[in-house]
Amino acid sequence: MAAGWHRFTGRSQYPELSHNTDNSQFCYGVKTNRSFRLKWIQGKSDTEMEKAVISWIEDVTREFAPADDEIGEWLQSGVIICRALDSVFPGILAHNINKSKFAATENISNFLKSATREPLSLKQEDLFELSDLLEQRDLGRVMRTLNTIRLRCGLH
Repeated sequence: MAAGWHRFTGRSQYPELSHNTDNSQFCYGVKTNRSFRLKWIQGKSDTEMEKAVISWIEDVTREFAPADDEIGEWLQSGVIICRALDSVFPGILAHNINKSKFAATENISNFLKSATREPLSLKQEDLFELSDLLEQRDLGRVMRTLNTIRLRCGLH
């Protein structure tokens, strides 16, 4: 055998791509570790649009956004997106914002329900799903919804 030839062991130097049991998204690495997902598998992200949305949220809520890798946690409680919506369209929220750590589901549902009301009147296909933000499954879809609101409030 030639010098430097390594015996084939059947193991690849590249990590294994596996899938969830419900075939929803691919995972990286061991099947039990679902905390890390490849961004390019989750969906394409438009960084310019995301920066514009984050800047818009900072402007209307007067709160500074954290580092890029913590944006999901920042939005996950639903408080920030409800404040942004209420500051642009006062009185549109169906319920008051609940600042409790455990009220994320209620806040996000309130946001989604309020976004379909007048004067915003977003269609269901323009909205993200509750799990997209709550479980951070598809932050790109969340950003697209927020971008739609940002563009509509420019016309408001």
